[in-house]
Amino acid sequence: MANIAAKKTSAKSPKQPVNSRAAGSLTSGASTLDWRKLIGLDDVKADLSRCLDTTRMHPVVLLEGREGAGKRHLATWMAARFFCNTPNLSQRACGSCSSCREVLAGMHRDVMILDLGRETIKTSDIEQFQVFFDILSSNAIRFGVIMNADRMTKEACNRLLKTLEEPGEQVRVILTTSRPLILPATLLGRCLRWKVKLPDRNIVTHWMRAKLNDLGRPAESEEKLKSWAMRLGFSVGNIAREIEENAANDVSAIQGEVRTLLTATRPVQVLQAASDLARVHKANVPEILGAVEWELSRIYSQSAVGGANPPIQDQGEALIRHRRRTLLNEIRRKSVIGKIVLNAQLVAESIGLCRWEKRAL
Repeated sequence: MANIAAKKTSAKSPKQPVNSRAAGSLTSGASTLDWRKLIGLDDVKADLSRCLDTTRMHPVVLLEGREGAGKRHLATWMAARFFCNTPNLSQRACGSCSSCREVLAGMHRDVMILDLGRETIKTSDIEQFQVFFDILSSNAIRFGVIMNADRMTKEACNRLLKTLEEPGEQVRVILTTSRPLILPATLLGRCLRWKVKLPDRNIVTHWMRAKLNDLGRPAESEEKLKSWAMRLGFSVGNIAREIEENAANDVSAIQGEVRTLLTATRPVQVLQAASDLARVHKANVPEILGAVEWELSRIYSQSAVGGANPPIQDQGEALIRHRRRTLLNEIRRKSVIGKIVLNAQLVAESIGLCRWEKRAL
């Protein structure tokens, strides 16, 4: 498998040529692609299986969904399932036959994965992609996968369109993105768009408990697991990365700073908490939004049942709630669109200071 991955070779090192066995393998800085790590996406896999089993599969499939939903693993699973040697269709991709092992090892001759992580995908990368499809295959079908397709430059998108305008019989392309609106309409119009939804929340917390138990970590309360998962948007990929990086201890610290944002009695406390979130805890905008939404739910639930020390009693609680809801919706909208890079510290300050006045981003 031609696996072009993050951390490209230096400018002085020429790229390896594409040949009948593989299209060149560059040093990988991306995480291992293993569909066996997918959690709670059985329904999605079943739907995609029906798509793959049709006599005329759509040549271009776009897997779109939130970051960490499992799109990269699903894309690899789709390629492996197509070439899997297991006779039983319901068991594909088995992960143990020769074809599946070749896909897992990045050695399958008819699968090319362009995975540059967060790096920009340039025209030269797409050119390698196109050359891969020009090589005849004994299987008559070749799968090309582009991870994080929204990171393609405008020129790279235009180059890819030349392949997608009249795809050959052997061409199958899978794209993944968490920001579909970044992609040009001309490209989206040639794709079968497939929404990858996050797993059920109870499945995520159950998986988290099992994962921590396997690592010998102390058991966490259900509330803390939900708070942790909420901060990361119930994204299994992001949660797994944080567990593997042993960053669980930061959860309570981030939640504590967010609590300060929402209950501070002086603006200076908000500014300090926002600074600590961005600079000390390195929290990004999605993490802050998830923690804020979870904390607001907890605060308002306490208030509804007459909890002690309601956090907001002055300035009109209804007005403050309205301001926060409006601001959160605006931040979420801009984050999803992705055309505006939001500063985590300014976002946190805006959320906290809207108690005193309505702040624009």
